[in-house]
Amino acid sequence: MPNTPTPYAIVNGHLLPASQAGFPAHHQSLVDSFGIYETVLVQAGRFFHLERHLNRLGQSAEILALDLPAPLEEIGQWARRLAATMQTPCGLLRLVAYGSDGVHGPVCGLYIKPCPQHLPAIFQQGVAAVTSEGERFRPLAKSTNCLAQAMARFKAQAAGAHEGLIVDRQGHLTEGSTSNLLAVAGGVLLRPLAGSALEGVTEGVALQLAAELGIPMQLAPLPLTEVSTWDEAFITSTNRRIFPLRQIDDIVLPASPGPITSRLMAAFCDYEASQGWEE
Repeated sequence: MPNTPTPYAIVNGHLLPASQAGFPAHHQSLVDSFGIYETVLVQAGRFFHLERHLNRLGQSAEILALDLPAPLEEIGQWARRLAATMQTPCGLLRLVAYGSDGVHGPVCGLYIKPCPQHLPAIFQQGVAAVTSEGERFRPLAKSTNCLAQAMARFKAQAAGAHEGLIVDRQGHLTEGSTSNLLAVAGGVLLRPLAGSALEGVTEGVALQLAAELGIPMQLAPLPLTEVSTWDEAFITSTNRRIFPLRQIDDIVLPASPGPITSRLMAAFCDYEASQGWEE
């Protein structure tokens, strides 16, 4: 695990040098992608909505009938112990858990990655995305079965785009390779239909802020054929917060950021300055 802001990792509660922490290659659950994961922002020794991430980890485990090696509260203590070894003020805590394969017991590993640095131009001009066919298995579980996400990410990288957006078999946009997607049409904030995409923690904050601002929201299919009718769109994730989308494939959106995206970006900045942080 190179280039981490801490030289340590935790596997099933044991603090180890990062170079020695790993999962056994012969664990069948690795081959089966019978695993779940979370990514949590850690800044100045505090976690952004750690409890929400732990709760989603538990929900993902329940959906997949995956046993965790310890209670969520204890895994949270592991996270705090690892964060105490950080050598930089900001990092992304990654929790990865694999279930039992019938021979080996469940295993949970924690490590910390560097925080990416985003140029101000991204927030001012937006980013481009390309679409890729695929579907997440059991969309409400944040599982390690990420082939569709990886293919979307690789396609975006090859095209010089910032993100890959996934299109399901019905031709509907569901989410990004590492983000949630929301659109705006006719002044209404549109989120993919319930159950069709992973429910993001950052996305949840954005939707909460939209409700507080009186922005109408609707669950709706997002057909790729209707992107040209959108007024604006944005993606959300732990390390991005809210990024406006400038272009999807060859369709340039009318505004980036648009007025609703701009309001939510400002509201999220204010929210993060005073709320959501946990020791």
